[in-house]
Amino acid sequence: MKRGKVYIVGAGPGHPELLTLKAADLLRTADVVVYDRLVQEEVLSLAKPSAERLYMGKAVGKHESRQDEIHKILERKAREGKRVVRLKGGDPFVFGRGGEEAEYLAARGVPFEVIPGVTSALAAPLSAGIAVTHRKNASCVTIVTGHEAKDEETRINWSALARLDTLVFLMGVKNAGRIAERLIKYGRSPDTPVAVIQMAFWSGEQVLETELGRLGDDIEEAGIAPPATIVVGDAVRLRSALAGSDRDLKRREDATSRFEPAPVPDQLLRLATAGVGAQVVGLCLEKLIFDETEGPLSAVELSAEHGFDPDATLELMEALLSLGLVEKRDGRFSNLELASRYLRSVSPESLRFTILEKLSQSVSWRELERYVVNGCQVFRDPRNDALHSESCESLAGYGAPAVLDRIKKRDAESVFLLGWGGGAYAKKLAELHPSASYCAVNPFLPGEENPGAQNSLPDGSFNTIILSGLLSSSDAGEVEASLTEAGKHLKKDGLLAVCDSFLPIGVLPPPEVVLGSLARRVSHGGCRSWSVERLGDVLRRLGFEGIKTEALSAGMVLVTARLA
Repeated sequence: MKRGKVYIVGAGPGHPELLTLKAADLLRTADVVVYDRLVQEEVLSLAKPSAERLYMGKAVGKHESRQDEIHKILERKAREGKRVVRLKGGDPFVFGRGGEEAEYLAARGVPFEVIPGVTSALAAPLSAGIAVTHRKNASCVTIVTGHEAKDEETRINWSALARLDTLVFLMGVKNAGRIAERLIKYGRSPDTPVAVIQMAFWSGEQVLETELGRLGDDIEEAGIAPPATIVVGDAVRLRSALAGSDRDLKRREDATSRFEPAPVPDQLLRLATAGVGAQVVGLCLEKLIFDETEGPLSAVELSAEHGFDPDATLELMEALLSLGLVEKRDGRFSNLELASRYLRSVSPESLRFTILEKLSQSVSWRELERYVVNGCQVFRDPRNDALHSESCESLAGYGAPAVLDRIKKRDAESVFLLGWGGGAYAKKLAELHPSASYCAVNPFLPGEENPGAQNSLPDGSFNTIILSGLLSSSDAGEVEASLTEAGKHLKKDGLLAVCDSFLPIGVLPPPEVVLGSLARRVSHGGCRSWSVERLGDVLRRLGFEGIKTEALSAGMVLVTARLA
């Protein structure tokens, strides 16, 4: 067996053009990529299609147990003879626990190498237009962990820290108030300027400028959430002069990546055979194959379980292997991360029903020809109502955490949801804002009298109204009517959040959005996909302002606006 090796690689602040050349080269050749939540999909897209991706983001309060799991995975994959990239946001040796991972590998004789990256402690202030050192007001910069601010026993010398020029706190959002209290206690002025940079170099970047004495309250009021970097000191005052610099990094407006090699004929062959791959995945979803292959199974064992032909079952599993959904070791197949997270029926993040519905909308050439000749026929196939409902619920539930993470505390006092995902939104909202008032109505459930979404809003005014998954369930005209009705039930300056599969502005939409919309229209009719531009025009006409757009995963786009 060939000798494996682990590369502990810094991914920098997030954008793929800010990777080192060595990091990009390792990504393109890695067999396995083990990554955290601070690594963007644009960076991951540089990995070869056959690379196994393992997400090892750490939940709050579970860092130690998760870190032990990471150590064991790195060792196991390397001993399998694989080229492993352990990808970390920023620099792996700056509060990234890369030192612990290197120490673990060294103690067990596992070959490894560390590749530096641009730390967010320097990149985030730069992105906001803050020079952390300057001849006039900052002769030194100090990088500090924010985790220990709440601890009485700590290695941080707060008395010395309070006297230094520029302070940069990483992982300090949750303890921002305590950080400010300690610095002020040891002599730092409450008037000291502070900047908080959220999601630096990401599509959702946000900068809050405040003073040390108001830091905790202002972060809570602004809804700033991790990842964010806190900069304390007079260097922040220069931001007004430097923040206007033009950024020339390539980024698509829909936040998806197009950092791909030049087209080759192989891509056309993949496109021509994609239909067979879809049927392979569909059959395996229907038969719950991915639930069974969470543990290693041979093709013979699978064929015996389902009454399949053993040779044909082996071909089926090798097709999944070629699609990067399973791995094969010692003649047995087991799920890779993509299948484990999204294709198993019992996974909390399961998109099984959503993908099954997409596959059920596959159309023949003749059906497509009839559509092109005759246009859209407004109809719904009642046989697919149950599958459609499960699909919409799972997709809305998948998007709920991302939507609610972007709703500030003041907007969460009273929330109304119209559409899909009511249970998932209720659960996540209770976690984030326990005192929030919440109600939900879904007029699209099958087997009920459907009054139309626009007639489903209850009396009263809300701080926030969320419209979830309307496009796939509405006929022409219903979406705009629902938006109009939502405006009548929002408080002044209330927040409208619309989460759906909108087409982006001025750029080529991802194929899954375009082809998915076409397939739905051919097979089911209904409302045509809206562009973000069209939605913005309607919202402005209805009196909304401050319209913002953010691409989420799974082809969804979040559009927010406030009622003037």
